[in-house]
Amino acid sequence: MGLKHNKYYWNYSLRNPESATDFYYTFDKIIITDENFIRKVERLRDLITTYCVLSNRNLKNKLEILDEICGIVFNEKNIQYSEFIAFWKVVDISYSSFMKLSDRKSILKELLDKYCIKRRNLYEKLGYSNTTVQALYDSGSSRKKGMVGIRKLIDIIKKKAANAKHTSRMSEFEKCTVAYFLPDKGDKELFNEFRKTYNIKYIFGKDHQGKEPDMILKIGKHIFIIEAKHIKESGGAQDKQIVETIEFIRHSEKNKKFSIHYLSFMDGIYFNNFIHYSENSKIDEQKKSIEKYLSENRRNFFVNTAGFMELIENLKK
Repeated sequence: MGLKHNKYYWNYSLRNPESATDFYYTFDKIIITDENFIRKVERLRDLITTYCVLSNRNLKNKLEILDEICGIVFNEKNIQYSEFIAFWKVVDISYSSFMKLSDRKSILKELLDKYCIKRRNLYEKLGYSNTTVQALYDSGSSRKKGMVGIRKLIDIIKKKAANAKHTSRMSEFEKCTVAYFLPDKGDKELFNEFRKTYNIKYIFGKDHQGKEPDMILKIGKHIFIIEAKHIKESGGAQDKQIVETIEFIRHSEKNKKFSIHYLSFMDGIYFNNFIHYSENSKIDEQKKSIEKYLSENRRNFFVNTAGFMELIENLKK
């Protein structure tokens, strides 16, 4: 069958919207069944209570308690989902940034003193529950996406083309019929070699602070330079990602041996806005831009999950 017109895959994507829930982005880990972890959380609560009620005359005891609190906060996995550390965001400190500091102990003491004044009595009055710890962990699930979108693409490729191989050398990439590598996830040197080998200009990277694409995929005589984004809603950083994903397909490359394609893959329910939208809205303008760039660059693609699956299926045939 082979590859169809790029607008076919765009329209196929529009006819097959994204699911409101996606197996790949479901993080259903339970942490409160870890008895050792819960003991540490409960011990931390007890230590903080003792620290808060001690008077300044018991300075030695407070310092000993502070040392034990530091030991738990610095070393216990998932401790950032406790009530005390959740409070830090009130005073504009994140756990990840805190752990990079050199003077953590003195800053932790400041945070403890603020917590004693602003939250300790309130929390004790309401009562502690380990359900809170699980809820805090669940609320942070969206930050655990990491390589999930790329793993989803890889699974689709391997399902549709069983001989797909992740390559680490250019000679291997050229030899395989179906091969891929991940410039933004450790294969940067291979991407540089790839650009030299195939005379790839990749202007997008120059315009976006040297950002590498998420994947390079070869299937037969087709090579895809892929940018993947999981987008649920607009606003803030998400708007920047939407613009980047659309702008990605403005670019094109020429090669005598291979057809070089820029492919934007957008999954997540934001994509469904392109199906139902108001005229002259932001979504309308975004959709017009996508269709304009697809018309100007007929080797390029903009697809969602269903569109990408259809594209790989057609290439396999």
